[in-house]
Amino acid sequence: MYQALYRKYRPKTLDDVCGQDTIVTIVKNSIKNNQINHAYLFAGPRGTGKTSVAKIFAKIVNCHKLKECTPCNECPSCQEVNNSDIIEIDAASNNGVDEIRELRNKVNLVPAFGKYKVYIIDEVHMLTVGAFNALLKTLEEPPEHIIFILATTDPQKIPETILSRCQRLDFKKINMNAIVENLKKIAQIENIDIEESALKEIARLSDGGMRDSVGMLDQVRAYTEGKITQTDVHIVNGTLTDKDLEELLTAIVQNNLEKVLKNTDKYNEDGKNFTKLIEEFINYLRNVILYKKVPKYFKENHENLENYEEISSKIEDKNLFHFIEILNKYNNEMKLTNNTKLMFELAFIEMMAENKPENTENLEQKTERQDNYQKKPKNVENSSIQTVENKEKPTIKEKKVENSVENLEAKDPPTKRNKKLEEFINYIKKIRIDNSLSKFSKKEMLEIKNILQDKLNEELMNPDYSHEASMLLDGTLKAASEENLIFMYKTSRISYKFNENLINLEATIENILKKHYNLIAVDQDEWEIIKEEFNHKKRKFEYRKEEFNLEEVFKEENDDITKIFEDIIEYN
Repeated sequence: MYQALYRKYRPKTLDDVCGQDTIVTIVKNSIKNNQINHAYLFAGPRGTGKTSVAKIFAKIVNCHKLKECTPCNECPSCQEVNNSDIIEIDAASNNGVDEIRELRNKVNLVPAFGKYKVYIIDEVHMLTVGAFNALLKTLEEPPEHIIFILATTDPQKIPETILSRCQRLDFKKINMNAIVENLKKIAQIENIDIEESALKEIARLSDGGMRDSVGMLDQVRAYTEGKITQTDVHIVNGTLTDKDLEELLTAIVQNNLEKVLKNTDKYNEDGKNFTKLIEEFINYLRNVILYKKVPKYFKENHENLENYEEISSKIEDKNLFHFIEILNKYNNEMKLTNNTKLMFELAFIEMMAENKPENTENLEQKTERQDNYQKKPKNVENSSIQTVENKEKPTIKEKKVENSVENLEAKDPPTKRNKKLEEFINYIKKIRIDNSLSKFSKKEMLEIKNILQDKLNEELMNPDYSHEASMLLDGTLKAASEENLIFMYKTSRISYKFNENLINLEATIENILKKHYNLIAVDQDEWEIIKEEFNHKKRKFEYRKEEFNLEEVFKEENDDITKIFEDIIEYN
């Protein structure tokens, strides 16, 4: 039966362990100086040698004819295939109190062959709280013939009481050069014909995990009959070459949406992993930045420089950094949805929206645009209640798709606000904040948050609601009740824009949630004060019925606000 390469070439001695020199030195010195602890914690990323070192350590401490920390493989303890003195426990499937209690009852049994009984508990962070408590007493006062080795990828999930009773050894990600050298040895022994660049690409994609790299080599060998190339590695792994990534970035710089969408369809047909593609594209943008900023360093550590030379001159540094921010945002959202292709497309659509010519205009155009703004009349002090555009409010379907809320400050210069409208917004803000928090429901807020996270991204593609969806996505839902929602924005300007567009935003929310909610927005400073008052009960939030009609207010162009609300609002 065929044996997978990662099993066949698993380290059998400490000298076989790659890239963990510090760990190997500590283990060897502990054995040589007879300073063996009763409990160890092996922590580190997957595939870095934790379980392998644990098994080698267990074999060494029980070997009868040890030769400089190398098992003899001749004594009864070494030759026993199913050594009863080495007990492996998978905490992922044996994580209950009963299993640990059974272990605790057996620890008093003396070893059958060697000096110690070694318990290796893999993925120990999966144990329940009760199981940890059951293990605690045994760890604190174990019999002299017992050694515990706890292995985990998430040490932060282990209780401090357990951690404090173990000697902790942190395994690091294995150096890329060490992985390449190990893969070369395996390829030579197995007669695998593979390019040097392909080995380096496997080492990079494995992200410091030796087991992953050997498994990938095994997979590529099965795919390719002839010489293994870098392209073969990308095909098997579902990623893209630097050349493909350069073409994708070029299409974005040229705002060629059609090409990006066609490529996305092709990636989907080829079974590419869109989460991996996002991560690879982030790494490619990082490389472009390095090529521009530290060309000497980059050229010494990278190949295929032709995939960076031309594109680096076509894109500005600020755009590269902004693209990375966008991709990171969608990378996180991909983990919360099953439709990763949609998230991938939206990420690149947003990147191209940010790369439009108006966002990269020259200084002369920018100055001319600012002058034109300054020439516009600003006498709005005595004007009646109007919308943002100072004209009749268009219906949602008539609105054009605009950039996100966070770009509003860049697009629009500060203008003098309609004072009466501002006073009215402050009035309803006070009412809606009180109404939201007087009947605050954390459950309602979390449910709405989860729904909006998915649905708003879909509405970005809907021309009827795209502007409102973009505005809502840029804010953060901070409070909810059965009737009201409070959103927070970083600046007062953006929150004011939100409140000026309440009717359309409420229509968008109603379309998504199939229920009407009264909305209001606050800025970050306002929210900190509100949160302080609410958490420490510094004032009482009282519910009040709304005695106004938003649509009536926002559609009025000629009537004075005091005529509509003379019985409600009192001006000083």
